[in-house]
Amino acid sequence: MNRLELFARDEHRCVYCGVVQDVADLSVDHVQPRARGGDGSHGNVVTACRGCNTLKASRSLAHYLAEHPEARRNFFQYARYVYPRHVRAVAEELARRGVGDVSTELVEGIRGQRRSEAIDT
Repeated sequence: MNRLELFARDEHRCVYCGVVQDVADLSVDHVQPRARGGDGSHGNVVTACRGCNTLKASRSLAHYLAEHPEARRNFFQYARYVYPRHVRAVAEELARRGVGDVSTELVEGIRGQRRSEAIDT
């Protein structure tokens, strides 16, 4: 999947701030950073605006989302195509950190996925 296909898949919306942006202002973010063993597969990449992607940097997603409640809510709402195993891992890490009501956010996020994606492990 190329960048433009990714942006179209995510409706040109940053999964962290939730704002629909022009292609020039968007970037590709790896849910599991490449620096931490992540790959470029369709279920590990999301659309992020340059500002949010820079703010997240190469930190783990759970670390970033723990510090940014709005980004956490948006991620669980808009990151519909992320592998469910990644979503669960992030939710579990946030729960270990004692962050927010992740279970509700996770359920709402999974509800937004297509049935076949929610089953994919």
